[in-house]
Amino acid sequence: MFSDNRKISSRQVHRLFIYDITGISTLLLPPMLAQIAGRDGIFCIFLALIPAYLFLALIDKVSKKSKSDYPSYMRESFGGVISAVLLGIYYLFSVFLAGYVLYVLSCLIKTSLLKEESYWLICICILVLGGYGIMGGIEGRARVYEILFWFLMAPLLLMLLLAAKDVNVDYWTPVFTSGVAGVLKGTLLVFLFYSVIYVCHFLMPFERKKGGAVRAAKSALMISALLNAAVYLITLGMFASEALANMQYPIITLMSMIKLPGGFFERQDAFMVAIWFFTMYALINSGMFYGTEVLKNLFHKKGQKRYVFVTVVLTFAAAAVFYQSGAALMFCRKYLICIGPAFLIVVPLLLLCFGKKQTAAKGGRLS
Repeated sequence: MFSDNRKISSRQVHRLFIYDITGISTLLLPPMLAQIAGRDGIFCIFLALIPAYLFLALIDKVSKKSKSDYPSYMRESFGGVISAVLLGIYYLFSVFLAGYVLYVLSCLIKTSLLKEESYWLICICILVLGGYGIMGGIEGRARVYEILFWFLMAPLLLMLLLAAKDVNVDYWTPVFTSGVAGVLKGTLLVFLFYSVIYVCHFLMPFERKKGGAVRAAKSALMISALLNAAVYLITLGMFASEALANMQYPIITLMSMIKLPGGFFERQDAFMVAIWFFTMYALINSGMFYGTEVLKNLFHKKGQKRYVFVTVVLTFAAAAVFYQSGAALMFCRKYLICIGPAFLIVVPLLLLCFGKKQTAAKGGRLS
């Protein structure tokens, strides 16, 4: 039996961040980046590490300035009303993130595996699993994904290695053709995928060692950047920039083209989609979990089930709107790309400049 002390280790945080970043980014980033930056997209993947590490440094400074949890520190520094508004935005951001990933994952499963199945049934099944995962607490979820880590990462690395031999390196050149504007837009896009590290703010009550989440996020960012670079170079070398920009899920297409020696898997497509199912499910679960924690902190009332229920319903509503309305989907993408990262940076920056330095733990903790 797992213990239930609501604490997770740095290694577990590290692996959760790798899931959260690489799952959605390796699926969606290659075509989006090819549209914006073309062959220069590979530089954007590493340039985005600069603002990501600066963001982590900002989070670390705020956590050192605060001796209590992040919501309590916001409440003490900004007052009840302003902090409630800001936490409400954090909650909506988490729900939109979970809803968008739920929409993408449901579409992926319907497109690649269950073409005749209802989108709504797929979506609801994933949500039920997500709600169950939240009720199990962060420690149980972290332990499960810690065990699954190499069962998912090893096949992905093997597939990339097998695909590398068919890459046409001529498709990688010429470079420096998208201009400064293209590289900057591409860097902002990649940073959006990296910005999931904002949850470090809300991990403080669950850390076994203070500051462990930030250290784990630093390592996870570098590993995620290397994986994304490998995926981008391989898909670029297989499909060329123009074709890559117009593909929906190039990494899934790539995996379906690879033949495993020995013919071990009759349904190789199902095996490959399973990698993205678990990694993207982890991100859905993270968005709903931290959203639920923020909601509980906002209302200061016990009863986890009601907050989980509200978050699950709103996540489903967001996924439903994205599926039904292309305009809503485009608005969400623009919101996440433009407004989301700005909000995530400005709030801790204000806390760093104007927040009160605490000398002892104050306020309630997220629970």
